[in-house]
Amino acid sequence: MTPGELLTLAAQSCVDAAKLLRDMRVDVSSKGTFDQVSTADLEVEAFLRAALVSGAPGSAVVGEELGSSSAPLTWYVDPIDGTRNFVRGIPLSCISVAAAVEGTLVAGCVLDPFRDELFTAAVGVPFRVTSSGLTIPPGTSPRPLVLTDIPLPGSPYQGEMELLSDLLAVADVRRVYSTALSLAWVATGRADAAANIGIHPWDVAAGAVLVREAGGEFREIGTNGFVAGRGEIVGWLAERMEGIVS
Repeated sequence: MTPGELLTLAAQSCVDAAKLLRDMRVDVSSKGTFDQVSTADLEVEAFLRAALVSGAPGSAVVGEELGSSSAPLTWYVDPIDGTRNFVRGIPLSCISVAAAVEGTLVAGCVLDPFRDELFTAAVGVPFRVTSSGLTIPPGTSPRPLVLTDIPLPGSPYQGEMELLSDLLAVADVRRVYSTALSLAWVATGRADAAANIGIHPWDVAAGAVLVREAGGEFREIGTNGFVAGRGEIVGWLAERMEGIVS
């Protein structure tokens, strides 16, 4: 399958999965000290796994809730990115799916079910936003706008509070608590950069494709961090974060 065909499958699977949320009863349980999992996470991921593997036989899925496997074609699935927002009724979460071929990310989509907004891109397929809601063309601001959840509760790293303090002195900062949605917003120009530490592959796979295909850069920081975006703030953040995780 071509990257474009993989993107079409991923996007349709996300749209179909989002329909499940409308009539779903959501129950929540703890997943570690600071994290939660909902029945929505589990049911949406199960649906996506079935749809993606059925559409691309022989492919494998790496998902947040239901385990991982590998194959030449691998899907990265985050059924509800921003679960802690979702379970409180805060409309800042999304469904995220990416495709990798032989370890290289080639297609990604992020669906915001609250705003009915779909962000898509693939190798050879330009970044696109499809929305049925109100959209405002991104403008400019005197300082760069950065999306970050640093520091996360329970983080083992030293220096994150100092980083946040220094960042507030040079940028406007928003805490979204949905990494995939933050990356989609960076891709579309609503923010200049996004950065987090303590992430997993399914958190960033689709967003990385979106940012890169939209003309931005995505930098991995250590084994579980990233900076993505455009402009000098990307290098500033990368340097500071590398000092924290090294």
